[in-house]
Amino acid sequence: MKRIIRFSLVVLALSLTQQITQLRAQVGDYPPGTIQMTPKISLDLKPSSLYVPEKFKGKVPENLPVNLPDGFRASVFAVEGLRGPRMMAFDDQGVLHVANMKANGSDEYQPRGNSSSEILALPDYNGDGVADTVIVAAKGLRWANSLSFYKGAMYVADTHQIVKFTDNDGDLAYESSEVFADSIPTASSPHITRTIAADTLNDRFFLSVGSSCDVCRESDPERATILSIDADGTNRKVFATGVRNAIGLDIQPITGALWATNNGHTETDNNLPPEWVDIIREDGFYGFPLAFGYQSYIDFGIRGHWRVPPITAEDSARVQQMKRPVAQLDAHSAPMDIHFYPNGNFPEDYHNAAFIAYRSGFRGPDPGHKVTTLFVNSDGGEAKVADFMTGFWPNPPNQANIWAKPVGLVSDHTGALYLSSDWINHMVIKISYTGDATSTDQESATLQPTEISLEQNYPNPFNPTTQISYALPEATQVNLSVFNSAGQKILELVNGQQAAGQHTLNFDATGLSSGVYIYTLTTSKQSLTKKMTLIK
Repeated sequence: MKRIIRFSLVVLALSLTQQITQLRAQVGDYPPGTIQMTPKISLDLKPSSLYVPEKFKGKVPENLPVNLPDGFRASVFAVEGLRGPRMMAFDDQGVLHVANMKANGSDEYQPRGNSSSEILALPDYNGDGVADTVIVAAKGLRWANSLSFYKGAMYVADTHQIVKFTDNDGDLAYESSEVFADSIPTASSPHITRTIAADTLNDRFFLSVGSSCDVCRESDPERATILSIDADGTNRKVFATGVRNAIGLDIQPITGALWATNNGHTETDNNLPPEWVDIIREDGFYGFPLAFGYQSYIDFGIRGHWRVPPITAEDSARVQQMKRPVAQLDAHSAPMDIHFYPNGNFPEDYHNAAFIAYRSGFRGPDPGHKVTTLFVNSDGGEAKVADFMTGFWPNPPNQANIWAKPVGLVSDHTGALYLSSDWINHMVIKISYTGDATSTDQESATLQPTEISLEQNYPNPFNPTTQISYALPEATQVNLSVFNSAGQKILELVNGQQAAGQHTLNFDATGLSSGVYIYTLTTSKQSLTKKMTLIK
């Protein structure tokens, strides 16, 4: 059976590679002022259902439909405490954090002075694919949409400022905060969300600031832009202009370039304009409020667009600067987050590809409400797009069937992909690759370890307690001991036969002195060691 499974996966991989190769010959240059949508390829999605762990039974409807490529499984990672979960990020210890944008229970933006958002930490200490608890990491925010970690601190993009939070004792509740960047242009609507991305190679942050209207000339030079700010808080400047509403930002892992998704104007035809994905270049102009795509002018005779003309020579020169977007996607599909997948355990075709979440699709040519994969060269060439996860809107045009609104995307150190839904069902979904195209036991595929592993204790540093997790692929004799820096055994935490699976225990260091300690997991086949730091 395993040989058959491997063969089917190889055939699927070859099929995908062949599709990309064939389409490369079809996509050539196209002239300015014309529209060429990014070619679509098929990943041969298979119907299944969202797995609901026992912890969330009764809190999430059963048998919610999903469609994924062979070998992929989707399960609920977190539900409790979530209200409008948006963008996500992992901290240095591997704990998932999410911007809980509508934490006060309202779908409406709260006026100045009222807090409605928070950041939640969702640790999975035992690695079972389910958040163990929900910790309020930071609160007092107005309309937090995204966050990023840089040198141990958490930076949150609120609608009017960037706030830097610090967790001094490692308990995931951030005790101190300071305003990193203030007076970000904002209003009660539209485009009140802000997205932040950390450029660690160049020690700076990027921040997207949407337009104040559907189509109009902006009076504030920081509107409809991407800003850059050095990591020390200085040198704030407009990095790129004409970016109407870039919800998703990510750094391309090979080139280090900033990429973005953009939501086009809505007062127009149902098939126009295409949404786009592009590389954000310094001093680049991306069309708003004059043009879209590859130098295609907006129809100024439609609705409120009359506010833009007359078109000046300077306007024309700016439009002529516009480069072809990396990808043009279906109109009105509202692309949200973009996430470049690292070299994880997904098949090699997905490595360094970009995943994109679509939150809408009511008006456009595609029903949206899905996750796509953008297969593209690191320089932006030869882009192809494929549906990766669908089923959130089972029976369009009946909107009553929609069960989720995809927004945020991120992957963990094991290669699993996480997706947030900020409406209808407020949740975080974990998408795993098992490699077993015929398996229907989603729970065992998600939870059963395939090799012995010893995780870094969490929190670390700690005082006085910390958790140690390890995994066993089969039942075996286990010894887990703690040693001081001189190599002397001070405590034996486990000594005996244990079953296969994930294991987690608490280590209480009360009575011990501050310093570095060593913990070692020994089985009949292997010995693994890690260090931890006690600070009092």
